[in-house]
Amino acid sequence: TEDNINPTKAKPFKDFVLSAHTIVSRITQIVLKFIPYGVFALIAKTVASNGLETIKSLIWVIAAVYIAAILQFIVVYTPLIAFIAKKNPLKFFKGIFPAQTMAFTSQSSYGTLPITIKSLVEGAGVSENIASFVAPLGSTIGMNGCGGLYPAIVAIFVANVFKIDMTIYSYILIILTTIISSIGIAGVPGAATMSTTVVLATLGLPIEGMAMIIAVDSIIDMMRTATNVTGSAVAALVVDETEKRKVAQKSK
Repeated sequence: TEDNINPTKAKPFKDFVLSAHTIVSRITQIVLKFIPYGVFALIAKTVASNGLETIKSLIWVIAAVYIAAILQFIVVYTPLIAFIAKKNPLKFFKGIFPAQTMAFTSQSSYGTLPITIKSLVEGAGVSENIASFVAPLGSTIGMNGCGGLYPAIVAIFVANVFKIDMTIYSYILIILTTIISSIGIAGVPGAATMSTTVVLATLGLPIEGMAMIIAVDSIIDMMRTATNVTGSAVAALVVDETEKRKVAQKSK
């Protein structure tokens, strides 16, 4: 009936949602203003307890993430492109370079999506249907940088800083938790912090160890995001080439 579709009936609920959004946004702004002070205090406390070795360890963490990401490109992505998709890896990386650059600078897989899809279609020759499906999916599931490399490296770093011995069981647990936590990560800046916190909590490592990483997280996040976007692009290429071969075989 006309009463049931009357928009004025929904106005109280709409006003409630808008008010709640305003309150939450304001609280978030207040918290964000104080985060730098909290991070500084936690870092100062850790440095006072462990000495300047903590700063050196942070530099090694940054280097470890970048080296691990480069190895991911060489050891994982390149063979998939060359042997599974049967394409030239250099040409493929050149084709998606705009997406990689955008990912590196924006630190957001979601924000890079339009350029990722465009680069896949125009630069790598992937069909638009597959690019439009796989690229967004890759921004949430199987994020190699945020859900795989980063939490594992941070867990080892925190254990070393707080002088906690890691066993074989601990490393196995790191592998399992990073795989699970990589599913459902939002492709926005800082989302990896949540998955890393889950890994630290599962291993029983001090959560406050993340405070030290937050200070340099932006530098790390650039490479993490570029790795994530490249991974989803490689997945799209592999799916596209596999489907093309299936269609070609059926048409014979």
